[in-house]
Amino acid sequence: MYALLGAALGVTIALGPTLAVRLRFVLIHINLLGFMTLMVAGVAFHLLPRFSSRKLPWPEGMRYQFILQNAGLLGMVTLHALRSWQGGEAHAVFVFFAILAGIAFAIMFYNLYFVLSAPEETTKPEKITGEMKVAEVLDYFPQAL
Repeated sequence: MYALLGAALGVTIALGPTLAVRLRFVLIHINLLGFMTLMVAGVAFHLLPRFSSRKLPWPEGMRYQFILQNAGLLGMVTLHALRSWQGGEAHAVFVFFAILAGIAFAIMFYNLYFVLSAPEETTKPEKITGEMKVAEVLDYFPQAL
């Protein structure tokens, strides 16, 4: 949706260059915060835990990140497009929406940081115990086959 909206805004600006000043912020944020960030987050949340064999520390955070990212983005671009974001209460509302988008980034960073960070190193066990998983036995004691 954001990609189509960004493309439509780009065509609009191309057809009416005088709109570039007013719509530049909206176009950039729709494309980068809307399309690119949500696309990267979606792909990262889907693939990285599988490739790293690590779970997201806060899976429910994906939902909050998505909601906050969309709310923050739509609020910012709406206020900016209507030119009602400067001064007074409108500026405070604009800042509120920007903070929502920032919180969404923090949630995304939190979840992906722990998936991408190196796992804690464990010491090699000296002997096979009944509490070990089969994969651990094969990793640490390949001669057990």
